[in-house]
Amino acid sequence: MSVLQFNIPPFPTFIRMGEAIIPKGRKHFKRTFVVFDLIYVSEGCLYIAEDKNEYEVEKGQYIILSPGLEHYGYKGCSVETNYYWVHFKIEGNYSLIEQKEIEWRGIRVKEGDFIEPHKFHFQIPSYGSINHSSLIERLFDNMLQVNNPHSPDFPLRQQIYFDEIILQLQKEAMRIPTATERVTEQTIQYIQVNYKNDIKMDDIANELHFHSDYITRCMQKSIGMSPIHYLNYFRIAQAKRLLATTKDKVMVISKSVGIEDHTYFSKLFKKTEGLSPSEYRQLLQREG
Repeated sequence: MSVLQFNIPPFPTFIRMGEAIIPKGRKHFKRTFVVFDLIYVSEGCLYIAEDKNEYEVEKGQYIILSPGLEHYGYKGCSVETNYYWVHFKIEGNYSLIEQKEIEWRGIRVKEGDFIEPHKFHFQIPSYGSINHSSLIERLFDNMLQVNNPHSPDFPLRQQIYFDEIILQLQKEAMRIPTATERVTEQTIQYIQVNYKNDIKMDDIANELHFHSDYITRCMQKSIGMSPIHYLNYFRIAQAKRLLATTKDKVMVISKSVGIEDHTYFSKLFKKTEGLSPSEYRQLLQREG
């Protein structure tokens, strides 16, 4: 399948959108556009070609037409066809490649910290089906029905809804097998219940009755983290909550989240958050 690849942040920039109806027997017009055109069919079927490649975009399906490529209706609609359209552009570089499978571990490319954002490499099929069509259609309707189109923040609200659509298209493309998802869910549940203990990979493997390598592959494919990475992530999240809501010393908090060595805890916290636990608490107090 053809996959559109681009980096986030920033999200693609919303330009304009609308809703259109093509009567039975009519075709989509021919043009070569200078920006991307996302088309989602809510009723009927749209017969459209791009660069001589023909597509039948049926109800619940979408296509992303690329700038610089000619697109046109190659056949009249067999029934009246309704669709949403969104024009957008991508800041920076993008590419169209052929790829068989999309996995989450290829999406998140860099962990953020206290001063740098998370960085992602989105990979969205240029043509595909939507399983959660009601959610996508609600987002399109929200873009159309944002109150007071003359308000200065009207296009900003449309951009926010468009960001949600892009995120949903990426989620829809992540074909995670049920078995993989189930193993990941069981691993996360075990970690969240037992994070205060000294958890090893062997403990997780014994609990789930799977080999540790298989569990790690499932986690990487589902959420882009190994079990130990997720354990550290969850422990730091609990530590942040305790730093914000208690006056416990760092040593006490370290032990309460399952890390006996408070020096290691402080190093891990700073690596994750960009601040030491004490600095993080002071920042909260200043902002409070």
